[in-house]
Amino acid sequence: MIQLTEEVREGWCVVAARGRADSNSADDLEAALCRAVEQNAKVAADFAALDYISSAGLRAVLQAARAAQERRSEFAVCRLSPPAKKVFDMSGMRHLLRIEEEFPC
Repeated sequence: MIQLTEEVREGWCVVAARGRADSNSADDLEAALCRAVEQNAKVAADFAALDYISSAGLRAVLQAARAAQERRSEFAVCRLSPPAKKVFDMSGMRHLLRIEEEFPC
């Protein structure tokens, strides 16, 4: 299960995820991030409270990043939790995405 919230901070639309980004929730994550990208010039995915992310969750993030690139918007992943950081590091996603340790991005 994933909980998603959205707020604007310092010109960035921040989509915060809490819980698990897995095959059951990846579509919700992708929809929230892509909707934010459509409506904002700067989007940050805040994963400080993400307990787990699977390959399906990574795909959702990558799809949102691609949507942002097509719109020439800024997109960043911020504040990775230790479990999410491990998956991002192992998958090589750090080379594909803008990843920031802290917010604001």
